[in-house]
Amino acid sequence: MCCFSVSEQKYILQFFRTVIDQQTWSDSGTVSERRLRSEVLSLACHLEYPPCVERANQHFKDWLRSNGTLNLPTDVAETVFSVGAQDDYGWTSLLHIYKISLSEAQKKKILFALATSRDTDKLQRLLAMGLEGEVIRSQDLSYVVWMVARNPKGYHLAWNFVKQNWDTLVEKFQLGSSCIRSMIVGTTGQFSFPEELTEVQQFFESIKEQASQLRATQIALDNLQKNIRWVQRNLETLRNWLNEQMK
Repeated sequence: MCCFSVSEQKYILQFFRTVIDQQTWSDSGTVSERRLRSEVLSLACHLEYPPCVERANQHFKDWLRSNGTLNLPTDVAETVFSVGAQDDYGWTSLLHIYKISLSEAQKKKILFALATSRDTDKLQRLLAMGLEGEVIRSQDLSYVVWMVARNPKGYHLAWNFVKQNWDTLVEKFQLGSSCIRSMIVGTTGQFSFPEELTEVQQFFESIKEQASQLRATQIALDNLQKNIRWVQRNLETLRNWLNEQMK
């Protein structure tokens, strides 16, 4: 959504509003209905649709007050956590619960939510804690990097983190590991401009000997080039169409 203006985002929200308002905050329905619920409510809260944000905030407050005795519906838990993570108290509370939780599924949902913060200082802190391996487990670092990279406020932070800590990351996870692969592909996946391609190419050139042993570097470059072509071919057309719809 980072490519669209506020007015364009509002139109997208308006387009889906009827479907959004039909959703229940539960786990009921068929597999396809549950998937739709999860995606639509996540989109609505991301676009700050007030009824969705208010409902998610209420679920989050109730969950915190219950000290873990309240089970959130699986389909909406990530959305609820993500909305709750947008203020200081919610973010800090989730980080504490991540540390003490025995549920792998819950830990992953919490990390997803922590990485959705619009506060870049919190995103930097999350990446640093993942590298330290004390609060955030080292085994979760590649997932954290990937999730921060999906955040419009975080994808350049995640890329710079990988560049600046490359030697440490390779020492920690080994060059051919799936963690290194996911961090390379994940941190470049949101790039879509020629200058970003140049920057990635220059970094890969600076680690040429290591990069030559990694298929992930070529995958990253291929994906980036595809993104650039898509933007060049489609973004202006899509924006023009949205502008026409908003008249």
